[in-house]
Amino acid sequence: MKNFLTGNYGRRDFLKAGALAGAALAGGTSFVDHFGNPLATEARAATPTRGGMLIHGIQGGSAGDSLDPFKVLSAADYARFTALYETLWSASAAYTIDPWLIESGEPNATLDEWTIRLKKGIQFHHGKTLSADDVIYSAQRCLDPATGAIYGGLLATLDLKETKKLDERTVRFKLKSGMICFPEAASLALPIVPTDFDLAKPVGTGPFKLQSFVPGQQSVMVRNENYWRDGRPYVDGITHVNFNDETARINALQGGQINMADFVSFPLIRVLAADTSLQINRSETVSFIPLNVRVDQKPYDDVRVREALKLLVDRDAMVKGAYLGEGRIANDLYAPLDPLFNKDLPQRQHDPDKAKFLLKQAGFENLQVELTTSDLGSGVLTSTELYAAQARSAGVDVKLNKVDSAAFYGDQYGKWSFSPNLQPPYNYFVTLMQADGPTSSLNLSHFNDEEFSGLFYKALAEADDAKRTSMAHRMQEIQYQKGGTIIWGFQNSVDFTRGVAGIAPDVSGFSTYRSADLWIEEQ
Repeated sequence: MKNFLTGNYGRRDFLKAGALAGAALAGGTSFVDHFGNPLATEARAATPTRGGMLIHGIQGGSAGDSLDPFKVLSAADYARFTALYETLWSASAAYTIDPWLIESGEPNATLDEWTIRLKKGIQFHHGKTLSADDVIYSAQRCLDPATGAIYGGLLATLDLKETKKLDERTVRFKLKSGMICFPEAASLALPIVPTDFDLAKPVGTGPFKLQSFVPGQQSVMVRNENYWRDGRPYVDGITHVNFNDETARINALQGGQINMADFVSFPLIRVLAADTSLQINRSETVSFIPLNVRVDQKPYDDVRVREALKLLVDRDAMVKGAYLGEGRIANDLYAPLDPLFNKDLPQRQHDPDKAKFLLKQAGFENLQVELTTSDLGSGVLTSTELYAAQARSAGVDVKLNKVDSAAFYGDQYGKWSFSPNLQPPYNYFVTLMQADGPTSSLNLSHFNDEEFSGLFYKALAEADDAKRTSMAHRMQEIQYQKGGTIIWGFQNSVDFTRGVAGIAPDVSGFSTYRSADLWIEEQ
């Protein structure tokens, strides 16, 4: 997926993580990840202080940067999105999908109707009170082809004609089929804007109001004095500064020109960790860099070849080499923290001998393949180089076709026979919709299995947790056995800040983007 995003604990883990986070902020306890690395430095002031301007240095961005909440294409776009706009539901730091602008959101028995009740008295930046009309207008805008909404496909089953306003604060969404993950889909695809929304003067219900914006350079926002959340935001404003050069961004952080740098590239983490003037925030995410083979093309249409390619991966070595240890191994399945995750499937091991056997059995004893790759983000190019080297141990010749990112995401994107990608940390069903599920518009592996697709539609509309879990487990068995996606490891997200408090580990990796919760320490 062409996506800047980089999770999901089970409910018991959510509670445990939340308790640890509270203890760390209040008492100075440090988090550690599975490797024993600190997730955050010692806690700063537990009581928020008000005032000052946060300056967030963000890697990337371009003249194509936008304030359109339906067209979030880069990290810089997302930073502005989270400051200006909000959604009905929102993902917590532990990636639970919780009510946000709503008091309640409940489905009917068949999951094809969801009734939401808005919180009372929430105002947009220009003073208009949030109402049911705004929610319906936002949904219409999302599904209007002219909008070009990036995540509009997640709400493709929404029936706008049958979606009704029940009163000023209540909307009943009607879906064409049952959808258990509607709240998560809405948290990604449905920003709420007013009926008089004007992109030239954009307003939302978020913690900050726009003051100025120069695409490709920076945006300046000031506190929304009428924000609905208990005294937030704490700072007077936030400036988002674009950096196309990582060295320049890190120099700006160390020199004090910015006080937040998120998603620091893996090679720079250990260097910055030695700078005692900076604080580190490490989040264990379930974002990953998949390797996708097209199962509709030779030799990948043979399941034995796909199995062999998975067995060629030395997962520990990949995590250490591509992520520099900032991650954990995976088992060719995504969403490991979703309660639906099938933990019973055996961990796939590095086994070049078995890979050789399978390839010989399939008639590809001296297999040669082309892997198209690019420098799409930290770890991507390195992971493909490592994979090619590991494949040689089984006599497989992986020829790397290195192209620039513009070519990679050009006309051939989605058509490459073998290629890496970037995948955000969603729950199982929403990841399916974005990856290799039957409704995905960007199924890079072109995976298509009749039993799998049938189970997908049934599970999505199944209200019984036990039945839905059983179906999801079978679906993952099929992906594990037949799928065309190699998922070798999940990555950490590491931020560095200077004099900023209120930051905590976040499964999504977007700790620094929760700007309403951050404050500047007294110097």
